[in-house]
Amino acid sequence: MAKEERRKENGKSNLDSLPITTVVGNDMVFKGDILGEGIIRIDGKVEGNISSKQGIILGEKAAVNGTLESDQIIIFGYITGTIRSKELILKSSGSVQGDIISDFLQSEKGSRFNGNLKIGPQGEQQVEQA
Repeated sequence: MAKEERRKENGKSNLDSLPITTVVGNDMVFKGDILGEGIIRIDGKVEGNISSKQGIILGEKAAVNGTLESDQIIIFGYITGTIRSKELILKSSGSVQGDIISDFLQSEKGSRFNGNLKIGPQGEQQVEQA
């Protein structure tokens, strides 16, 4: 079994071992878009879109109204908006009100999701023939 597959099965992501480069604290309210390359952790409120190549972590008290876009995303908090990722982990305290487009989704018992879901490699059509 590949190392990446074992990590996903254990509920861990590559984000667990990489340093966080930006933090929006739990007493902060940020209005506007956030763009970056490193890993960002949101513990406060964000009204805007967040795009970070390496990863996004929404803490338990995080509340985001906007789009999340990253290779890896872990959600402990709340988001209203669209999520686009290669890997998404929705923790038991996490809540998504919006659409999810992801190559891989792991959802823990107790997590909440209301929206449309598209799982699989982005840009590829998967058609089964009889």
